[in-house]
Amino acid sequence: MQPLIYPHLISCDEAGFTGNDMLNPDQPHFAYASHDLPLDAARNLVADLKARHRIQMPELKAAKLLKTSRGRDLIVEALDHLEGRYLATLYEKRLSLACKLFEYIYEPVLQQNNILFYRNNLHRFVAMYIYIQLVDSPMETLVQEFEAFMRSLDPTDAPTLFGAPDDAFRDSLIAQILRFAKGYNFIIAEEARALKNSDSGKWVLELTSTAVMSHLTAWGERHDLIEVVCDESKPLRAMDDFYNLMINRPDRVRTSLMGKDRPLTWNMTKPIEFVSSQAHAGVQIADLIAGAAAAVPRTDTNPEIRPIAERVLRHLHHDCILPDFEVLDLEGDEAPVNWLVLEELAQRADAGADPLQGMELVYAAAKATLPDFSSRLTA
Repeated sequence: MQPLIYPHLISCDEAGFTGNDMLNPDQPHFAYASHDLPLDAARNLVADLKARHRIQMPELKAAKLLKTSRGRDLIVEALDHLEGRYLATLYEKRLSLACKLFEYIYEPVLQQNNILFYRNNLHRFVAMYIYIQLVDSPMETLVQEFEAFMRSLDPTDAPTLFGAPDDAFRDSLIAQILRFAKGYNFIIAEEARALKNSDSGKWVLELTSTAVMSHLTAWGERHDLIEVVCDESKPLRAMDDFYNLMINRPDRVRTSLMGKDRPLTWNMTKPIEFVSSQAHAGVQIADLIAGAAAAVPRTDTNPEIRPIAERVLRHLHHDCILPDFEVLDLEGDEAPVNWLVLEELAQRADAGADPLQGMELVYAAAKATLPDFSSRLTA
């Protein structure tokens, strides 16, 4: 007789949600958190923290607690109690938007052999370059147009992106991106049209569903069976059909992506339950962790947050989207090659040519001539 397997409760919540508005200056970061504390233990923890730290608020909220030393002490104590039992992901929204630009401009055109470009980190190169250019107003206009396009999925909302003259930007790499978008605009528009007809298409920029996938696949590796409860979320409800595929799913499906072995499934007892954080102690604790994670980037200007940041950093999932300037290093092995590849793709877009034919040879040739090409770029 098979032994009974009891599900582990996974409670989840977010901080910094602004939906598809990824350029919101007041909320530059999005964080997501989850933990596997049983509900009774979560209730006891919330009650004990409030009593010991003399907190009167009806719900523990990191944004308020972070403002006082008593509140910060409470968060530190909560994180210590949860050591090893929670996960957090952190996303820089402007960089995440730049990543989405690659996903929805380049990916539809390159999808038949996208692994070639991901393996060489072209996506990270493009995203980071756009990210550092966002301080320039013309570039900000371009990204704002892309954001508008992804909200409406109508290419006419992004005239600069899909129809700007080749000399619209002095920056040669941004010009390469524009040439690519203009040359393959029909393929990109077709992909957008397909998204427009789906419920999930309403939330293509926001990060909740991305985070939940990372968290639940990670918990699925730790526990054979899970039960998931989340704060109320329209983006997650739009993905119900997908998440329900993980109900009674004991088989383990994995994939290898960019050299990493990753899980794709988890085993869930029932559909995700949506509750309010005030009414559910487990989700309230997840909300507290997410708020603490969202504060981590402020550590340099707010040193009093450092004890909290040190604890959260130990629990960050590897799927965070945070700036990595190394991918732009022209003295390294990847950045010069990706710059050359972007020019090759732009030239093919200008000519209406096949974007994929022989691209393995292009990469090989670029790497073979790397020393000479690097010297010209840095001269």
